[in-house]
Amino acid sequence: MNSPAPSALSRTSSTMAELTEALQRSERMRQRRFEWLPMRGSVHTDVQGRGPGPSTSAEGLADLITSISAAGVLHPVLIEELPQSDGSVNQRLVIGERRYRACRWGAVNQPDNPHFEALPAVICPGPITDEERRTWQLVENLAREDLQPGELAKALLLERSAILHAQLRNAEIYVDEAILLIEDPVLRFQALEKLRGSAADLAAPWPLVLRRLGLQITARRARELVSAFRTLPREVSSDMDEHQVSLAARTNLARLTRGRREAASEIWQAVKRLGRSDLLSAVVKAKTQDPELSAEEAVTAASTMREDANAARSAALTRTSDEQDDEPDAHQQNDAADEPAGAGPGPADGEHVAEPQSPAPTAAVPSIPAGEDRPEDPAPEAEPAPPVDPDVASGALDSLRVLNGQLAEGRVLHRFDAGSLRMLLTDLNRRLPADRTTERTAA
Repeated sequence: MNSPAPSALSRTSSTMAELTEALQRSERMRQRRFEWLPMRGSVHTDVQGRGPGPSTSAEGLADLITSISAAGVLHPVLIEELPQSDGSVNQRLVIGERRYRACRWGAVNQPDNPHFEALPAVICPGPITDEERRTWQLVENLAREDLQPGELAKALLLERSAILHAQLRNAEIYVDEAILLIEDPVLRFQALEKLRGSAADLAAPWPLVLRRLGLQITARRARELVSAFRTLPREVSSDMDEHQVSLAARTNLARLTRGRREAASEIWQAVKRLGRSDLLSAVVKAKTQDPELSAEEAVTAASTMREDANAARSAALTRTSDEQDDEPDAHQQNDAADEPAGAGPGPADGEHVAEPQSPAPTAAVPSIPAGEDRPEDPAPEAEPAPPVDPDVASGALDSLRVLNGQLAEGRVLHRFDAGSLRMLLTDLNRRLPADRTTERTAA
């Protein structure tokens, strides 16, 4: 695995520092303490959030259970203490449900393993706010790995909801408690937006959302993340997070299906069955070109196109390599240039050297009268060529800058793509003589 570039590390460290500072500003979070929750006997947590499903079943937790059995739980869960009317305190799990379920399973099925005896937990007085919960989630996720597009979109929507709720409360607009309990972040935000109506001064602007979350992304990217998350089914978005599907591929799928969730799910499942999540954009392209294709047929077409493209690139790279191998070495060319024509290795001492033979007569080359063009002379200057589309040039430059930045961060380009890029740059270099440029005019 490639190490992040220093710039990426500094950005992550800066974000972590901002999020940690946000936690320290919370009165409840400042009172947090560390404890070990016993897994045998009475359990002090009331699981909430994600319900039982594939990701929380014994099969879905197999890798996590194996990891915990060998090394224990490395990241503590978060527990909030809720005071009850009778004076008692109920402890509720806020973050870490998969770790909790894995330890519960291990305590029952591997009772002799000490790693399943207790679960490390950070406990703080509750109830904690949505903002505190999301901040803790971001700190935990950034400490483990980069957030996936679906996770980040959910955090953005929930933070916008929290800001919008505060704006409505300050404007003395009543917000039903049931709205704040809506689990789906899209539905919660839509319900709050309905209460806001057309009051622009009560909106939750993106710069404020990003600043409060400590995220260093643009407002445009935030909108793209949320748009793809809104359009795609929630289970598909979560599944794509697990397979690390890029935002671009999600956006392409969302545009193709236009809110038809069943169609989006069908295409994703077809890609997933093949085990080729990297083909998603190619499948969307195949469906766009031929809408009559079924999801399975589009996957087959995309797979065939990818294999053909890779084979063509491989053949082109092989030809390029062979041509380079056939070219004489530069030093050999220089040495040959210093020798007289037809000269070979020098004779050894005492070796007889034959007299040079007279060159064979050649046909006379007809002279060309003065003032006439030679055959190789350029043709008369033609009309000026039309300029390149400015949007095409700007788009290409922007894409190359992004690619160059990612390569500078240590990311790796597929060898076929790298070979194609080299050939394309060589071809472009041949087409970019100084006399074919033009001044850019203001639009």
